[in-house]
Amino acid sequence: MQTDIWKLAIGGLTVIFPLFYFLPSSSSGMMEADRNLPEFQISEENGKTIDIRETLIGQENLVYFGYLNCKTVCHGSLRKLKNLISERKDLRLIFVSLDPENDTEERFRKYFSDLKSETKFIRLETRGRAFELARLFGIMAFSSNKSGDIDHPDSVLWVNSQGRIKGLIFEFDKHWDENPSKLLKFISDKK
Repeated sequence: MQTDIWKLAIGGLTVIFPLFYFLPSSSSGMMEADRNLPEFQISEENGKTIDIRETLIGQENLVYFGYLNCKTVCHGSLRKLKNLISERKDLRLIFVSLDPENDTEERFRKYFSDLKSETKFIRLETRGRAFELARLFGIMAFSSNKSGDIDHPDSVLWVNSQGRIKGLIFEFDKHWDENPSKLLKFISDKK
C-alpha cells in the first residue's frame, strides 16, 4: 500500500511540474528596491566633476544603460522610454552610454530631438568607466567580441527624487508591451 502511494505521488509530480514550467509567467518584470545610489564621480559638459548622486537628486528618473549603435534591444526600449517620458512629465530619462567613444552629445541630441521632456546624457571618459558605473548600479555590461558589440541587459532603473534606487524594470522592451499602465502604477504607487 505504501509503495502505491509513493508511485502515485511521483506520478502526480511528474505530470504537474511540466504544467508550471510551460504556463505563461505572470511576472510583471518590475522589482521593488530600496538602495542608495553609488558614489561615483562624473564629468559634466562644463568640465566640472560631480558625484552621480548630485545629477539624480531632485527629480524622478528612469536610468537606462545602453548605446546608440546597439543592434539588439536599445532602440526598441529607447523608443518606448521616449513615449513614456512624453506621457509623464514628472519623469526624466537618464541615458548612460556604454560606448562613450562613439556616442557623442550631438548624436544623443539628434536621437532625442523629437522629445520635449527633459533627458540627460551621461558620457564617461572610457568604456571601462561606463562598465564600472553600470556594475555599481547592478547592471552587468561588457564587450562581447572584437566587433565592438556590448552585452548588457535591457533594464531600466527607477531612481526617485531623493536619490534612491527604488525599482528595477528588467526586460523593459518585453514588459512595456505587456502592460504599460502597470509600469506607471508601479512608479506612482512607490513615490
